[in-house]
Amino acid sequence: MKPINAVSLSGFTLTAIALYFLSYFPFIPAWGLFITWACFFHLDGGIDKNKAFFSTIRHIGLGAITSWLSALLVLNNPLASDWATPLWAPVLIAAVIAGLMRLGSLIQFSVTPAIIYGYASIWAFLSVPGAFNQQTLLSFSFQNAIVAMLFCVLLGACAAYVNAMMVSWLCQTKFAKN
Repeated sequence: MKPINAVSLSGFTLTAIALYFLSYFPFIPAWGLFITWACFFHLDGGIDKNKAFFSTIRHIGLGAITSWLSALLVLNNPLASDWATPLWAPVLIAAVIAGLMRLGSLIQFSVTPAIIYGYASIWAFLSVPGAFNQQTLLSFSFQNAIVAMLFCVLLGACAAYVNAMMVSWLCQTKFAKN
């Protein structure tokens, strides 16, 4: 089978299965899984799926964990005053993003956009009403952004790995060669 057809068929099949599965677990955001899935291929999952699997988890995981910590720091502003409060979150988040970008000089974290996907995913999750509070952020539940997103990262990386295997298999099958 031609690679584009294999990608389309496997993408269709696995997306349908993933969405059906997630319909039973509405507390797991599908977009988190698909961001990770896309990141896997951004990190060369079609070429080296083993390397991409761990690189995806490492990059997005770092972004998500630092974002979750940033959210906790935003909620616990040590500079609470009339002039400092409006500046606290923007300056803190900008400093963390700058630090994450500097990590791009290390080979283990060389794909800065993948880290930022993880960072942004936590803030997207926190935009849900009731999610951005310390009690929720410190709970061990799927209402906690870090619990939900790290679970999504693992599911997304696994789905992407299966996707890469399926594409490889479809491209090699004799019945599909036309």
